[in-house]
Amino acid sequence: MEKKKEFIINFVYYSCLLVILYLIIKYLLPLVVPFIIGFIIAFIVRKISIAIFGKPGQKRQIVVLCLFYSILLVILSVGSVIIVNQIKNINYAGIYSNYIEPAINIVYNNVVDLNEIFPANVANVLTQALSSIFDSLKSLLSQLSGYVVIFVTNLISSVPSTIITTIVVIVSSIYFVLDFKKVKEAVYNHLPKKMTMLIDDVIIFSRDNIFKILKAYGTIIIITFTELLIGFLILRINNSALLALMIAIMDILPIVGVGTALIPWFLIEIIMGQYWLGLGLLVIYVIITIVRNIIEPRLVGTNLGLPPLVTLIGMIVGLGLAGLVGMIGLPLLFAFIIYLKNKHIDISVEQH
Repeated sequence: MEKKKEFIINFVYYSCLLVILYLIIKYLLPLVVPFIIGFIIAFIVRKISIAIFGKPGQKRQIVVLCLFYSILLVILSVGSVIIVNQIKNINYAGIYSNYIEPAINIVYNNVVDLNEIFPANVANVLTQALSSIFDSLKSLLSQLSGYVVIFVTNLISSVPSTIITTIVVIVSSIYFVLDFKKVKEAVYNHLPKKMTMLIDDVIIFSRDNIFKILKAYGTIIIITFTELLIGFLILRINNSALLALMIAIMDILPIVGVGTALIPWFLIEIIMGQYWLGLGLLVIYVIITIVRNIIEPRLVGTNLGLPPLVTLIGMIVGLGLAGLVGMIGLPLLFAFIIYLKNKHIDISVEQH
């Protein structure tokens, strides 16, 4: 009876914690993210200053901070120029005339040939079926165009908020650099001891594991890029390296993935009669999907000290709850709980 009661209490306790965590991630986290980023930048700048100068003086930290933002600005500027130039070089008219229009003509000619191959009744049924498919495709294209318009509109409307967020990050990082000790003391003086101990544990855990997560996903990008590059080179696709890099980066994003690029590309090539190329793209997609589903839980789980199955469950549930943040955050939470449990066991052993 006591075990059942303890189980129910623990279940309710951890369920409440998960609900509170979900509410924090969904509603509070987006508001404080700029300040968290600012604090992380200030923390990194402080560590760099100590490594370079030996002491984290304010002037030295400001110099390092300015250097950090200067390097970041250069990287973003160069990356933006490269991306814009690549987009400008795309022959959009050629995409329609070389792919879309010929594909439509091929399908239309095949429909016309049905009247000659099959009896009239069968040809009429097939023609009606294909007509329904065409109507569905038109509706799909119309919806896609609507989504594109909405995406562009949202992108434009998000520019002011992005600018404000960037300013908040920069300003907050400056204040955190200048008043790092005061901020830390103020937080620790106004919080209960258990809470400050928890913050220390979070800082230690984050310091030891965030880089491991970034390393794991960096490895996944490199593996996906390598698979794509090898496949594209075998298929003799132009600009193989650039395409492979863009699609590999897409693969990290939830829902998007490599299928967003490879599946429509595969369908167009099949319609165009490029069966070997289309089949090659499909094979690349299948291989990448299988490899990704095998290595991701193992890489992330190994770096966090979690079993692959637990990592996979955490990633799927986290993705459903909070998107990309949840996909990365929930396995981290599982690992943090295990870290606290192991720490508690170690303390108990030391005391005995």
